[in-house]
Amino acid sequence: MLEKGALKIKHLEFTNNKNIELAYDISAGIMAIIAMVVVLLQFTNSIDAAQRYYLNIIDKVIYFIFLADSVVRFLLSKEKKNYWKHNIFDLIAVIPFDLFTASPSGSIFKLLKVIAYFLRVFDNLKDILFTNGFIYSLCATILITLIGSVGIYFAEKGISQSIDSFGDALWWSFVTVTTVGYGDISPTTVIGRVIACLLMFSGIGFLGILTSTISTYFITKSFQKNKNKMLEKEFVLDLTEYTEIERKAIISYAEYIKEKNLNDTM
Repeated sequence: MLEKGALKIKHLEFTNNKNIELAYDISAGIMAIIAMVVVLLQFTNSIDAAQRYYLNIIDKVIYFIFLADSVVRFLLSKEKKNYWKHNIFDLIAVIPFDLFTASPSGSIFKLLKVIAYFLRVFDNLKDILFTNGFIYSLCATILITLIGSVGIYFAEKGISQSIDSFGDALWWSFVTVTTVGYGDISPTTVIGRVIACLLMFSGIGFLGILTSTISTYFITKSFQKNKNKMLEKEFVLDLTEYTEIERKAIISYAEYIKEKNLNDTM
């Protein structure tokens, strides 16, 4: 179930359809993840000019989609004075950091751009992230992946011909923890294979938690929808012919039946 105090999906003023709001959050979250990966790839020196050109196009397209989205929702907002107060992550994500990336401190602004997109991802997917404490499992898996990449780098560098840089180690660690296992990089040392086993077990556990989280999320949404429908139902009872004691007993029993029906939907 959703943890107490979990934040809800973004409210869109142009619709009251929760499915549309959920689809919006997931779509915006996926685009923010893509944009974040694109910016991170721009940090590397392993991509050629053509690849960098296409990455810049993807980055700018997503940025302008976010910008248009923020402007449109601002124009449709009924409380424009408080709009940015409740959508601070959206505002951060549309700051034009690209205007400063060519400066001597350009790397800092690229990093700020990555952080901005990360905040946008968190803002759009926070409802799912807080289901079943999934956020803690995600952070733990990311930490294990990074530790595994550092460990395999020092264990295999100079021994394995397939790991020449930390980028190779990070790629292998990510592929292993997701249980994909392309086989393009394989550990040859005992320490490297032990690290691989730990990453594989962590990845299997993470995928199980992910599946459980998604299932719980949609079951919870369905239950909440049924509960709201049940609460909206009106019960009309004519108690004018009964005594005060009888009326209290009937009302108490009606409330008990209503509560029992709600519990049966869980």
